[in-house]
Amino acid sequence: MKKITLVGLAVLLVLSVVVSCKKKKSGDEGGCGEQKIKVTTIPAINTVDPPAPGTNFPLVVNIETMPPSGATIIVNAKSENNGTVYFTETRDKALTSNSFTITNTPAGVSCLVTVTVTSATCNTNTWSGTYRYTAK
Repeated sequence: MKKITLVGLAVLLVLSVVVSCKKKKSGDEGGCGEQKIKVTTIPAINTVDPPAPGTNFPLVVNIETMPPSGATIIVNAKSENNGTVYFTETRDKALTSNSFTITNTPAGVSCLVTVTVTSATCNTNTWSGTYRYTAK
């Protein structure tokens, strides 16, 4: 009986050591062991800018958490009524702060801008967001 008890305690001790030594994820991993990409934009994501005159509109994409290998930014703008894409730009060697000018915006149409940032070496570490605006 003593042997069974000792073996049982030994097994419990080994299991508790194995569980406590297991590496825990921090929740900040974006895949491939990299830190999760974090981005802010001007105009802000999930906003609707008021109608403004002109056909060219500025966009700033700030990468707050840049992957060690760098990142690619893709900006697409399309009209919401028919989904026609009128602007696309890809920036393969993104900086921490990136300025874009969205051109050829159709007047009087609600437009949707999608910004996607992807790690250069880990395509599962990605960030994406949208905002809306209208040219008068």
